[in-house]
Amino acid sequence: MKTQHYFFIFFLSFFVNGQELPPINNYEPSDYNAGNQNWMVSESEDHFIYVANNKGLLEYNGSQWNLYKTPNESIMRSVKVKDDRIYTGCYMDFGFWTRTDTGQLSYTSIIETSNFELQEDEQFWNIIVKNDYVLFQSLSHIYSFDVKSEKVTQIAKQSEINKLFQVGDSYYYHVLGEGLFQVINKKPQLKGYSDFFVNETIVLMFEFGTQIYLITQDADIYIYDNGNVTQVATSQFKEKVTVYSAALLSDNSLLLGTIANGVISMNLKGEINYSLNQADGLVNNTCLFVFEDSAKNVWFALDNGISSINIDSPYKIYSDKNGNLGTVYASYQSNDILYIGTNQGLFYKQDNDENFKFIDGTEGQVWSISEINGTIFCTHHLGVFILNDTNAEKLNKTIGTWQLEKLPNHPDKLLAGTYRGLQILKLQNDEWIFSNKIEGFDISSKGIVAFEDQVYVNHEYKGVFKIKLDDRFEKLVKLDKVVTLGKGIASDIIDFKGELFFSKRGEIYVNTDSSDDFIKDEELTKLVANDQYTSGTFIKNDGYLWLFTSENIHKINIEDINGKYNIESIPLSYELRKEKIGYENLTKVGPKKYLIGTSYGYTTLDQNYDYTKSHKVYINSFDRIDKNEVSNLSLITPSEIPYQGNHLQISYSSPFYQTLSTVEFQYRLLGQNEEWSSWSKSNSIEFKNLSYGDYTFEVKSRVNTIESDNIDSLSFTILRPYYLTNLAIIFYVILLVLLIIVLNVFYIWYFKKQKELALQKQQKELELKNMTNEKNLVELRNAKLRSDIEHRNKELAISTMAMIKKNETLNELKEELDNLPKSEESKSLKKMLDKNLNSKQDWLTFEEAFNNADKDFFKKIKELHPTLSSGDLRLCVYLRLNLSSKEIAPLLNISPRSVEIKRYRLRKKLALSREESLTSYIVEI
Repeated sequence: MKTQHYFFIFFLSFFVNGQELPPINNYEPSDYNAGNQNWMVSESEDHFIYVANNKGLLEYNGSQWNLYKTPNESIMRSVKVKDDRIYTGCYMDFGFWTRTDTGQLSYTSIIETSNFELQEDEQFWNIIVKNDYVLFQSLSHIYSFDVKSEKVTQIAKQSEINKLFQVGDSYYYHVLGEGLFQVINKKPQLKGYSDFFVNETIVLMFEFGTQIYLITQDADIYIYDNGNVTQVATSQFKEKVTVYSAALLSDNSLLLGTIANGVISMNLKGEINYSLNQADGLVNNTCLFVFEDSAKNVWFALDNGISSINIDSPYKIYSDKNGNLGTVYASYQSNDILYIGTNQGLFYKQDNDENFKFIDGTEGQVWSISEINGTIFCTHHLGVFILNDTNAEKLNKTIGTWQLEKLPNHPDKLLAGTYRGLQILKLQNDEWIFSNKIEGFDISSKGIVAFEDQVYVNHEYKGVFKIKLDDRFEKLVKLDKVVTLGKGIASDIIDFKGELFFSKRGEIYVNTDSSDDFIKDEELTKLVANDQYTSGTFIKNDGYLWLFTSENIHKINIEDINGKYNIESIPLSYELRKEKIGYENLTKVGPKKYLIGTSYGYTTLDQNYDYTKSHKVYINSFDRIDKNEVSNLSLITPSEIPYQGNHLQISYSSPFYQTLSTVEFQYRLLGQNEEWSSWSKSNSIEFKNLSYGDYTFEVKSRVNTIESDNIDSLSFTILRPYYLTNLAIIFYVILLVLLIIVLNVFYIWYFKKQKELALQKQQKELELKNMTNEKNLVELRNAKLRSDIEHRNKELAISTMAMIKKNETLNELKEELDNLPKSEESKSLKKMLDKNLNSKQDWLTFEEAFNNADKDFFKKIKELHPTLSSGDLRLCVYLRLNLSSKEIAPLLNISPRSVEIKRYRLRKKLALSREESLTSYIVEI
């Protein structure tokens, strides 16, 4: 175990090393979807980055990569941007790209348009652009392209041109094995022909001050003066490096791109500033080109991928690439010593050291490092340590301790918040020792504050306790819970400038005395809103109160005069900080320079940096998507888009390349919504099924709370659907007019018809009324007729019955006369009776009465049987009256037998069969 212990210490002591480096951006081939190798980098006026890649021209707008393949499908070796042209060189061709209305790049081959013939197998490795001409360099030739006349001329022809350099207004090129040449009046002149130029390989030539410097592939630095060279610095690398590319940066440092050794920064004295390789986060160790853009970002075209660093960044990152340090929970700068406390122990580094060293005996979790009354304390999983330069001594009887707190009015005592309650440390004989544990409180005390005469302990799961201690700080006198504050994960409590602050998700409370009167502070609460909250950890450092949120680090001060808050927000998001939530830590390590512990080392922040750097936003593409087919639309001329399938996608970007900065966008679509959208990191937006009409899309960006200098806009029109076009509207108008006319005609016809129908109805009603009246009249007449008929029938019946009665009476009288003796009187009386029985006048009276009752009978029967005699008609009349033979006999003054005979004879005349009833036949006529 002891051997393992010493091996662990040895390992940490000698292998915990690293550098504070600028932030790195890495782009692997899978990110930009092109070839592995990248050969040259350039920047346009709108700050887009262009890279010559094995597969073609890469364009990076800050949000996305676009690849434009080489027209002849060869490797693109060089790129240079000037104004609105992007010049490129590849195998057996060079030309330029220009942007179309749709935002895409279109290529024009200078070789083809000028009909210039190249030498066989030429590839163009470098391009230098001036206002009126462009120089293209291959390994054997240099050509000049006149921009105005568009003519190509040969400037130089050599066996093996190494590099072409622009130095001020002069042009030099180095030929391997021959020397250094200068182009004068379009002709090369040999300027350097010593052994140096013959044997050395020059990778960079530049003017600095009044002198011209040369950098060789061995990283040696020389001064050139009219063909003579003087070495001013020798590389100080521990091992041999081969420099392939180099650049003089704006900070007057040199950045060398090597083969197999990454990139190296050094000054003009040859002193190394720092180096970057794959172990430090670089994508690849072979750098083929170094380029600094206008915002002081340095781009590396690598053998496998692309990287960039922000040399002007306010941040420097120390990356624990081997995991030897672990997560940084605490740090402290003491004179020339920087202490780092991690989950693996306590480390230190002096100003002149490159590597961190482990402090013996501190293996395990470190929670805090602080200076109290001139003594540096380290709270640890094992207890409390006192630091003395590079040594750490544990205080006896102390246990796992979260933090230490001063006790007001007791400079010789410290309150320790431990895993199992509270402890007291005391100063005795100028040494700090363990004093006692406070009885009656055994709860883990991670967050403690000694505020006036009270002690507050914050427990994330139990809430905030308010404790009253006895005068000797030995036991608990009173224990209360501050119900107002509640509880919360990653909450915290701290005192600052005489006030007590408590924070949790969505709320910050303030107390200015030791009462329970905590008041929610609306101004500070905005800082920990739900969408901004990561943890409520407070840090007191450099006289400020620090608070970490999802997008910023807030530096809070309370004005001494008016008590108002002065809040300064540092734009560094949680995603970029990568700290341990709930254990954020920050320490001042220099004038306005702070160290922030992370899960992979630490980040230093220089607050002297100006965060208000300007930037612009650009709309890059405007596409219409129809059935999975994408059509590029114009970014300049307002597009007219069919209504059907108006699925639109707009992409935009802000070319701001600093690694630890967040670019956000805000847009609005005038014509649909006047309000700006919420800020978002998304660099594109889609619109589907827009209504027809005119629209203007506007977008702006925000970096580090600073909005873009411009608002880019794009106008377009969604055409009316086919059924709402002008032609369709004219058709609808015509159709409407015709419809109105038809409806008018129809209405006229309809109302005329209705009028006619109403008139007909009225006429029918009138006719019906007349008919009803007539019917009523007829009924009245019929009733009268029926009354008359009944009356006449009654009269006829009475007359008939009277005749029958009379004749019966006369016959009875006649029979009685026959029984009397015959005499003249009886004979005369008998004649009178016979005369009355056969009275014609009776028949005429009866016939008249019968005709009144049934006037058509005689007419009808005579028409049917014209041969009937008057006697027959008389019998028919009596039969129609439904008189029996016995009743008819007196009327005819014959016997009933004779009546039957007459009936028989009448049947014959009427030609009735035996089955037919004579009476029925007569009645039915």
